[in-house]
Amino acid sequence: MTVAPVLERVKDFAALIAGAANDAGFAVLGAAELAGRPTADFVAGPERILKRRIARRAPARKPAPPAVSQQSLFETEG
Repeated sequence: MTVAPVLERVKDFAALIAGAANDAGFAVLGAAELAGRPTADFVAGPERILKRRIARRAPARKPAPPAVSQQSLFETEG
């Protein structure tokens, strides 16, 4: 792994990361990392940009099976 390009741009990378830890957006990412999924506040931003809902929703109901007429079971062809 080569890290020289990053070190050329930022001399003190540890200080850069330490400064980002105080950022509110960084705190949201940290909380989502612990939960294993993004928070609702974090998802709201991309939803505004995309103008569509991307948050997980409740599963849909299963469709009802087709109704079978009892009369048709006992009819005989003849």
